[in-house]
Amino acid sequence: MRQKVQMKMGTLRKIDSRITRFKVGHADARHKHDEMRLHERIASVEAVLPTLATKEDLAREIGTVRAEIHREVGGLRSEMHQEFGKVRQEMHRGLGELRQEMHRGLGELRQEMHQGFGEIHREFGKVRSEIAGEIASVRSDMHALGTGLHRELQALTWRLIGTIVTVGTALVAATHFLSKISPP
Repeated sequence: MRQKVQMKMGTLRKIDSRITRFKVGHADARHKHDEMRLHERIASVEAVLPTLATKEDLAREIGTVRAEIHREVGGLRSEMHQEFGKVRQEMHRGLGELRQEMHRGLGELRQEMHQGFGEIHREFGKVRSEIAGEIASVRSDMHALGTGLHRELQALTWRLIGTIVTVGTALVAATHFLSKISPP
């Protein structure tokens, strides 16, 4: 019986070390108080066990310790859940603010780009109208040159025709004159 009690005590010590290891990093007063109460309870169980402990007593004490552990773990879990919820809300707010700031920045950039493209479009419009004016001017100059060239070609053609007719007539007259002067 005493060996079983000592084995159970080893189990209690293992449970106690697991609780201590699990609670590392939580330093608030309530947890320390509960931890001290748990250590006191285990110490009182260790003090009573060698003299009075029966299997039923051990089972009852282990059950109460187990219930306390469950309560502590449940409290810790709910506290962690609340803290994670707070962190999640803070992150959500921070990301929302960041998203709004990015949206504003992108809106300003979009507006600047729109204004820049508007200026470029106006400049292209000016250049396009200047090019259209130059093309119209070149067309009109080419038309004037074509008309002048046509007129000059027509004048030269008539001068050539006049010269050919005059020379032809003079040749016919010279041939006729020569045929009359020298008889055959």
